[in-house]
Amino acid sequence: MKNVRLLFLAAAMLTLAACYPPTTSHPIGSTVGLKIDPAVLGVWRAPDPDNHRTIYYHLLSAKDGTIFAVLVPDQGQASDVSMLKLKAASFGNFGFLNVRLMMDAEHETPDQPAGSVPILYRLQPNGTLKIFGLDEDAAKKAINTHKIAGTTGEGGDGDAVITADAAALDKFFRSPAGLALFDKLFATLTKVK
Repeated sequence: MKNVRLLFLAAAMLTLAACYPPTTSHPIGSTVGLKIDPAVLGVWRAPDPDNHRTIYYHLLSAKDGTIFAVLVPDQGQASDVSMLKLKAASFGNFGFLNVRLMMDAEHETPDQPAGSVPILYRLQPNGTLKIFGLDEDAAKKAINTHKIAGTTGEGGDGDAVITADAAALDKFFRSPAGLALFDKLFATLTKVK
């Protein structure tokens, strides 16, 4: 697979070449209703310290009930712009975003695995938005110890795919054990006024 990088509401990039981030077969939150969380819409910014720049996150309401995200750095190349489709489920001050890479507003990137990359977000009292990724080793451990259904691929470098049905997936990721798997803070976003 060609080296593609996934950005989501964070300056952190997840490399797809060696190992794709953990995915889920079903979007998290599908049993409670996937819908746009108006609190996350708008323009946000976060530092990208690795590249000495700022990333602007344009989160827009899409016609199909998803969020279309356009991530634009304040400097760099046109190829640094990323587009994502987000299926959201909100649970008060936190929620999940189920991420798919996009080529444009209507077409997904063809060389990505099925399913979606789950992201946890938390709205903070100070108005910032914290974005957390699923810890791959913790996800594999949860799969291997049968806390959640899934596969871990061949050997230690296999991709983690959580295959639990929608009800089991939502129940697990709303539990303390499921939420604890999201321990990788990608970024803290500040809304642009």
